[in-house]
Amino acid sequence: MIGSPLKNIIRYSISGVPYDVWAFPGLIFILGSIVIFPPLFREFFDLRMHGKSLINIALTPHSKTKIVFSNLVVAIVETIIVSILTGFIYTSFIEISFSFLNALFFLSTLILYLFLIGNLFITFLLIIDTLNSVLLSISIIFLINIFGNGFIIETSFFPNGLGDLLTFHPLSLPFQLYRTFNSIGIINLKILLSLFPIIYLWVLLNSFLLKRKMLQ
Repeated sequence: MIGSPLKNIIRYSISGVPYDVWAFPGLIFILGSIVIFPPLFREFFDLRMHGKSLINIALTPHSKTKIVFSNLVVAIVETIIVSILTGFIYTSFIEISFSFLNALFFLSTLILYLFLIGNLFITFLLIIDTLNSVLLSISIIFLINIFGNGFIIETSFFPNGLGDLLTFHPLSLPFQLYRTFNSIGIINLKILLSLFPIIYLWVLLNSFLLKRKMLQ
């Protein structure tokens, strides 16, 4: 796993938590980023490019918003199931204690994150029409996401300006919400509530992109 090699370099987090324990939430977020991509790729790129079911569905009376949202929800449900199973496996090797409230909030922030990263993937899958460009774009997103969201390297290690940017960009906010709650037990409601309109507007944007693609 990603955290294992880094454990030999970073033994403790800045707050003094053993690295394998500290990295656990970030590894689940990374896993979620990976697992959610294949079903979205299938629905919004592969089937679209090969003229299969997505086009037929898009021609039905269902709104494009409903199509985008329903596919996103299905992908998120699949990802959550895999993430929970992986979490249980990970905790069988590493001693990690989770309270019910902590686990519930972690799951909530993971779902919010999956809505954001899922929408980002859908946007790229709809605006790009070549496989090589899709794979290159998604690879860059994965790299930035893994190392720039504080999943396995704390943003405090980066220079001040860059660290602040990485901490407060939309994809990083759900994870930072969980870190704050886990460390001091406080939920930043301002940041939490700001994520819902971002997700809603992003779904609308992807619905518009889907509609344009179906008209081409």
